[in-house]
Amino acid sequence: MTASPALEQLLRLAASVVPGLRGVVAHEASGAAPGDTAEAARGVAHLRPAAAEPNRVALEALLAHWSGAYPEAGRAYWSLRCWGILIWQPIYLSVIGVHTAQRVLSLARVEQPIENGWTREVRVPSHEPAHAQPDALIELAAREIAGCCGQIFDELSRVIRVNPIAAAGMQADCVLAALLAARARHPEWDHAQVDALGKRWLAALALDGRGGFFTYARSDRTSALALDRQTCCYHYRRRDGELCSTCPRLQQCERIARLNAEHDGAAAA
Repeated sequence: MTASPALEQLLRLAASVVPGLRGVVAHEASGAAPGDTAEAARGVAHLRPAAAEPNRVALEALLAHWSGAYPEAGRAYWSLRCWGILIWQPIYLSVIGVHTAQRVLSLARVEQPIENGWTREVRVPSHEPAHAQPDALIELAAREIAGCCGQIFDELSRVIRVNPIAAAGMQADCVLAALLAARARHPEWDHAQVDALGKRWLAALALDGRGGFFTYARSDRTSALALDRQTCCYHYRRRDGELCSTCPRLQQCERIARLNAEHDGAAAA
């Protein structure tokens, strides 16, 4: 079967916007078959759309990786680490797809292979991504994201307790981070437009108030936009961890200082 050109274009555009974001058409993916022996030999587990015992095996393997690597970090870190890994690629593909290809990706039957504590890619069955009027695209994509994340939350919660408030906050942060990434393709968007789009996405996902943006001045006096996160990921609990530059545990002035240090360091590299 030949993949939809619109689907292939959407996946290519998303990958060009975010390095490491990998969506592939399922029938073209190497080893996409459920019984693939090469993947099985490497210990690859699969998170599939239908609720099934193999999904529990995959989630237990993911949890075992992170709890084994960082036993000192505790359940709050392990659960949110697993949650963030499982939702980020479907969300990024969806949000970037809306704002670069003007198409809505179906997430109903996506599959994520899990290997060495990470989702290597998102395998998407061949289909024609939905096209709609610009005002309807966000709402359509939000329904896909909500369904996908709802299944992941339900199944992950059977393996480890996940704080629903923290999970919702991390989901909101992921959507807004994807929107910031998509902005690279839209130099015409000013801060107010990005903020308004972020509010529309969160409203469509019933995540109003779970996250947002703030404006700050960079060292070179240009204006920039950053995530105004409401949820801590507990990375600082790792023996090698620290508070993230946008951690809500930090005062905004400290976040700005860290963001500028990161930006200046990247510019000098």
